[in-house]
Amino acid sequence: MWLVFMALAIGMVYASLLYLFSRKYSKPLTILLFALRTIVVATVVMLFVNPYIKQKINKIENPIIVFAQDKSESMPECPKAVDSIKNVLEKSYNVDYHDFGNQYTNISEALNTISRQYYKKNVGAVVLLSDGIVNQGVEPELIIENYPFPIYSVTLGDTVAYPSMTIKDVKYNKTVQANMLFPLRVTANALNYKGKDMNVIVKMDGVEVENVSVPVTSNKFSKTFDSNIDSGDGGTKQIDIIVGDKLRRIFITVTDKKYRVLCIARAPHPDIAAIKSALDDHFEFDVVYDLVDDMDNYDLVIYHQTAAKSTIPSLYIIGNDFDKFNESQDIVTIQRGAANTNLDVKARFNNGFGLFTINSDIKNEIQTYPPLSLPHSEITFNGRHDELFNMNVMDMETPLPLLAFANDNDGNRHAFLFGTGCWRWKLYEYFHHKNNDGFNEIISKTVKYLLTEKDKELTINHKDSYLNTENISISAELRNPSRELINEPDLHIVINNQYEYVFSKGENNYNLNIGMLPEGIYKYRAHATFGGVEYNTNGTFTVESIGIEAQDLTANIERMRSLASQTGGKHYYITDIQDIIKDLENDSRVTSISREETRYDDLINLKWLFFSILGLITIEWLLRKIFGIY
Repeated sequence: MWLVFMALAIGMVYASLLYLFSRKYSKPLTILLFALRTIVVATVVMLFVNPYIKQKINKIENPIIVFAQDKSESMPECPKAVDSIKNVLEKSYNVDYHDFGNQYTNISEALNTISRQYYKKNVGAVVLLSDGIVNQGVEPELIIENYPFPIYSVTLGDTVAYPSMTIKDVKYNKTVQANMLFPLRVTANALNYKGKDMNVIVKMDGVEVENVSVPVTSNKFSKTFDSNIDSGDGGTKQIDIIVGDKLRRIFITVTDKKYRVLCIARAPHPDIAAIKSALDDHFEFDVVYDLVDDMDNYDLVIYHQTAAKSTIPSLYIIGNDFDKFNESQDIVTIQRGAANTNLDVKARFNNGFGLFTINSDIKNEIQTYPPLSLPHSEITFNGRHDELFNMNVMDMETPLPLLAFANDNDGNRHAFLFGTGCWRWKLYEYFHHKNNDGFNEIISKTVKYLLTEKDKELTINHKDSYLNTENISISAELRNPSRELINEPDLHIVINNQYEYVFSKGENNYNLNIGMLPEGIYKYRAHATFGGVEYNTNGTFTVESIGIEAQDLTANIERMRSLASQTGGKHYYITDIQDIIKDLENDSRVTSISREETRYDDLINLKWLFFSILGLITIEWLLRKIFGIY
């Protein structure tokens, strides 16, 4: 308001200089001219400070129908009736399409994604088309109770329960120690097989190691089989689990090396237990709460909220003690920020990271993980470093590193996690997926990278196992005798003495996208020549089939009914899908709504104001021209 008074005062002073002592015009005309000039000048003065006007607008939002369709391999071809329903709905509603299940079926994840994407939007209903068969994630009916939108579920697929045996689940450790017994748990189901026997056979590299038979005592029968298998010598092993005519193939890596990891912590903390649980059986994990002088017997040291000078690969989890951390190493410096407070910092994947590969699901989901806690600080790296995750602070993207890697002058590899509380990542993942695969991959990949031999000139980075529907991405690093990263020579890789590829060159590393490969064990040899020196390395990775869902071909009608009933929706078979149109029309929740929005517009952008000023100036000019001397 003060701006209006100031602008009017300036306008009146300016108009007074023109008209207050003028005798050229009659008194009424002088008053009119005085008023016109005052208004014009006052308006122009206000525009100099670019004010805005506040407007409240009522916006009508039409209802949205989200069409969520399962595209997994257990699904039949989409019936023409579905396409006709889509066409009819598009005429009356805003229809958005959400396909899921291209690689695996996770209905709960699909529904949660829709809930996040359409938060505070006018969604009338979610039309879910699926057979109800899931092979990953939480059973959706267990987490759907407070779902914000009604679900109209349509069951597709074969609903007839034929006699069948299926392998429901297999639990095992992907990496085991050589010449030791490792546990294998198989859960198998039998439908309409009462009075017959269920036979479970386990083979390792084609040799039968387990054969169990139990009688099926009911038409809906489930049995869990626990076995202890001798791992044998080191290498990658193929294990086939056979139940009836169903086959599930898995791969394990048998290692004869056991790494020793020392964790030095300021105090007990749940982060330590979470990291320990993410490491395989071939890691010995010791925890102490005082600094250790002799660490020659260890392969890796983890510092949790403490630090000391390390001559072996290290993972620093940084909390409050910046002074001790800065004194212990010269790779990175941390200074306390201006605010004496802790920040909640979330992770964001760095697309330029190339030291090793990370599952695409982790890349997309890491931003939703709970935040770590870190005091307000300034982080400065004193040399080259690679960032796997960057920080998001208060939902704002920053260039600050959250998890970064760097080498010291002796070639030892070090990792820096800026913040404590990674145990929350593990709990979050288990709550949403009933597993810790993502968290375990982040920790194990970090540790394995740190443990890579520092004197190894050629390093190939890849996942231990890929799905047969997944593009196989591999990265590589080549170092000259001075330990400098180079990529001048061409790097070749030969897989199973059959496939040969040449890596593409990155900024200072190599990258290769092979595409998809069939299920199996793949051994490779990578080689390059530079300065007359031949660099070679060998390795193994596996490709597993994702065809788990094809084992269970009977649609889960009860799940689809439950999803509808718990959210206030309705369930349909494909034969009565046409009823959806009538039910949506009669559903009072599927309606347009009016939202009041507050909008702020810059006054200078209003066209009518420009023309008003121009009009007032024109009127003043005409009056002066007609009744006086301009």
